[in-house]
Amino acid sequence: ALRIPATMGWLTLLWVLLWGHVSYANVLGGIAVSAGVVLFARLDSASLRPTRFRPLWALRYVVTLGWQLLVSNIRLAYEILTPGDGTHTGIIAVPIRGGSDAVVNLVANSITLTPGTMTIDVKRHELRSNRDPSGSGSGDLEAGATLYVHAMYAVDVEAVRHDVLQLEALALHAFGTDEDYERAQRDV
Repeated sequence: ALRIPATMGWLTLLWVLLWGHVSYANVLGGIAVSAGVVLFARLDSASLRPTRFRPLWALRYVVTLGWQLLVSNIRLAYEILTPGDGTHTGIIAVPIRGGSDAVVNLVANSITLTPGTMTIDVKRHELRSNRDPSGSGSGDLEAGATLYVHAMYAVDVEAVRHDVLQLEALALHAFGTDEDYERAQRDV
């Protein structure tokens, strides 16, 4: 119920901050722009789902992403500075649980930030599970989206998938809805 007014308030504040000073014109302009964004953006029930922010999980996400960035930069620098070509490029489909659009975008953009990898497509689909009906936990994880990732070092496809799924699990824990959090806990 407070999601739309909070969004409008945040957008108005950003508008005023961008202009650099508070005036009636800037505040009214910010309200008008934020109202337009809220009216014309696709703010349906899926995008207004209540999410949670879990600071410790967010810190783990940032540390994990930072580590992946460091390792990727070192690997890429080594590739540039040494003779020969050690790349084995490929496009890898990585089925992920999905979660909110914000979580999927966070994971996709984090992958693109990492040198040597880039998200080239995201396909959303109905959440499905290939789990064993006995509940033993065997089988694939529930998938709500598929990320198509271009990797410079695609020799070990499972290692690339593992890195993406690790980021996605941390993102669901840190920024997902309660349902996303429970789903991520089941798949660990």
